[in-house]
Amino acid sequence: MNTARHPVDQVLPKRQMITLGLQHMLVAYIGAIAVPLIVASALKLSPADTTILISTALFCSGVSTMLQTAGVWRFGVRLPILQGVAFSSVGPVIAIGTSPGVGFRGVCGAVIAAGVFTLFAAPLVGRLRRFFPPVVTGCIVTVIGLQLFPVAYEWAGGGRGSAQFGALPFLSVTLLVALVILAINRFGTPFVRNLAVLIGLVVGSVVACLLGMGNFTNVSHAPWLTVPYPFHFGMPVFSFVPILTMIVVMVVQMVESMGLFVAIGGIVEKDISEEDVIRGLRANGLASAIAGMFAAFPFIAFMENVGLVILTGVRSRWVVAISGLLMCVVALVPKIGAVVASTPAAALGGAGIAMFGVVVAAGVQTLAKVDFENNRYNVLIVGFTMATALIPVMAPQVFKQMPEWTQPFLQSGVVLACLVSVVLNALLNGAHEDIAVDTHRMVRE
Repeated sequence: MNTARHPVDQVLPKRQMITLGLQHMLVAYIGAIAVPLIVASALKLSPADTTILISTALFCSGVSTMLQTAGVWRFGVRLPILQGVAFSSVGPVIAIGTSPGVGFRGVCGAVIAAGVFTLFAAPLVGRLRRFFPPVVTGCIVTVIGLQLFPVAYEWAGGGRGSAQFGALPFLSVTLLVALVILAINRFGTPFVRNLAVLIGLVVGSVVACLLGMGNFTNVSHAPWLTVPYPFHFGMPVFSFVPILTMIVVMVVQMVESMGLFVAIGGIVEKDISEEDVIRGLRANGLASAIAGMFAAFPFIAFMENVGLVILTGVRSRWVVAISGLLMCVVALVPKIGAVVASTPAAALGGAGIAMFGVVVAAGVQTLAKVDFENNRYNVLIVGFTMATALIPVMAPQVFKQMPEWTQPFLQSGVVLACLVSVVLNALLNGAHEDIAVDTHRMVRE
């Protein structure tokens, strides 16, 4: 009997685990603190409260990542998935936080209640796993990469709000990082290739600082130590409308998360069952409920992390679990986080182009295994899915006049990719292909 451990479950040497985990954390750090920064600015929180909000979001991201990767009992999909605050929650959080008589305590109550709702709804949503064959997951992975390209381009130009956006020094640093990553992958040893993104970021950051792009003002103002604790803003307030609003956000995130679980499972070549999906959704619900107690927000898988898994070829979930632990440590020492956050945007741009590009390539690779020659419906599924899912990326104003409650669904390319591809595949192909695969797997086992 073959008892070889799957690459996803492999435990690497300690030094390698820490180094690779640090690489994952660096890539996702900016995205992890972006939402609390936006919310704190919109709600006009004091600098001290903003620091607390960032630390709690980062700390809960780390806890959520460890729960999702290591898994505890019936929680966690056990894949190399890095968790972060969902951007789809920004609008509803600000709307709830600015509502008279509700405030930020109402945000906390809504997040806790929506997290509990997700815990109970997970088994129902998880049963949709059979509607995600390769033609669906291939579309989802491709859209994930394409949706992230604008982020990489924004970094490459010097970052949002840069006075000289697109200037030659910014683009030069981006190009340098991309060339370093390519050179290491071509000439480096296997271990060094695994660290290509981290080395590229370090080289790019040093050159960018020499060119005057570094800004370490926030480092001097950041405190050395902060300890996140529950109910910093007071006991949560549970109001019907805010809770209902946040439940809608969580439903959107469940659909998106399910697509990501199955898609990432395909990338790391591990079968994701219905029970795996349910455990992953339960982990999201539990993490979000805990986050509400700590004045944080709903959590979802970070798509930026997918490119790093593909680029390095390291599929171990324990590496990502270490990155979650590192995020918890950095949350306790804001000064370290401020140093990481000072990474010049142009350096991130080179890493982003490399990582997000290979995500698209992985999606195309999955679609290459789909039968387009004998099944013309697959061509229609891919065509309509891509055309619809890229609307929020290429023409976000198209859905501006739609009802407010539909915006969380319509402004996420991944959610649209899930909905359109699943519905079209169910209508045109049915579930025959997926049933056959499941039967084969049961016979093999």
